[in-house]
Amino acid sequence: MTELRHVLRAGRPGWGTAIVVAFCLLSGLDTDMLVDWAPTGEFWWGLAVNTVLSLALFWGRAYPWPVLALVVVGDALSVQTQAVVYAVAMYFLAANRPLRQVSAGAAGSLAVLGAETFLRSGRDDFGIFLAYYGTAVIGAVLIGANVAIRRRYVQALVDRAAQLAREKEQEGQLAAARERARIAHDLHDIVAHNLTIMVRLADGATAVADSDPQRSRRAVERAADLGREAMKDMRRLLGVLHDGSPDSGGDLESMVATFRIAGLPVTLRRRGLDPVSPGLQRVIFRIVQEGLTNALRYAEHPSEVLVDLDYTGPILIVITDDGRGTTPAPSVGSEQGLNAMRERAALYGGTVEAGRRPVGWSVRVTLPHPTEETS
Repeated sequence: MTELRHVLRAGRPGWGTAIVVAFCLLSGLDTDMLVDWAPTGEFWWGLAVNTVLSLALFWGRAYPWPVLALVVVGDALSVQTQAVVYAVAMYFLAANRPLRQVSAGAAGSLAVLGAETFLRSGRDDFGIFLAYYGTAVIGAVLIGANVAIRRRYVQALVDRAAQLAREKEQEGQLAAARERARIAHDLHDIVAHNLTIMVRLADGATAVADSDPQRSRRAVERAADLGREAMKDMRRLLGVLHDGSPDSGGDLESMVATFRIAGLPVTLRRRGLDPVSPGLQRVIFRIVQEGLTNALRYAEHPSEVLVDLDYTGPILIVITDDGRGTTPAPSVGSEQGLNAMRERAALYGGTVEAGRRPVGWSVRVTLPHPTEETS
């Protein structure tokens, strides 16, 4: 019973197929015998064959080859013509199988039925058979092939839409991964850099608390202001997460002033016009911030930390110090800041070079000249 239910479901007969089957049943009736009501054994035999073949069309879509073979055998055994049922069977074959199989099915079935007609009726009915069945085959194959082509076209559109949906999903996942990396870098910039300066300010305030209370108070106030600025940056970053809008670059002058208060002798030098791209401004701001933070951490008693920004050609960012420190401090971590520099520069096709100088340390970042596309 399970196998029978599977076979019945495979045919998937619908109202259209039911109408076609009903038409085939009616077309196989001998109208003359019905009018005179003089049924013979041939009439009942033809009616039985026509009924079986017509009902077999319910499975024509799922099993076109077996149905066509059954129709050909039944047509050969029946005195009455089964041209309509045969045409429908050929349609199912043309609509559900490749053209090579359709050609083989049409040629083979016509050869069998033509031989049977010639042997039974001779040449008299053979020409009528060719005209009648040939027209049925041509019409059925053309309609079936057109349906198959349209079905394949629709399936191709569905597959293409599914592929585009998968590609869009993959692009969304890649964009989310890039955004997570950017957020991680920004969190590192906000937390690590600001905390570094706040710790330095607190240490300085403690050192001069007795000898210079006024200076100690200013350092503590500046550390508090820096903490509030860090909280504001964190809120802005969380706002970016909610609305998806990119944050703009920070104020270089204000950042440099903060590092000067922390005790770093920073000199800022610019040449050329600042880039107009907010994304590029943010990259430059974060690179300078990272370079100055590293100098604050590792450079011992530098007399000058130079930040040289050259916008006249390809953007050149050079951060140098003349400190004596060469041994990393305990808070180095895993060079995440330098890696963040490289990744940010790589977004715009740039490069980062960092290393020791004869005295001090140097960071050199090169970014291609911004164009309308990269902006």
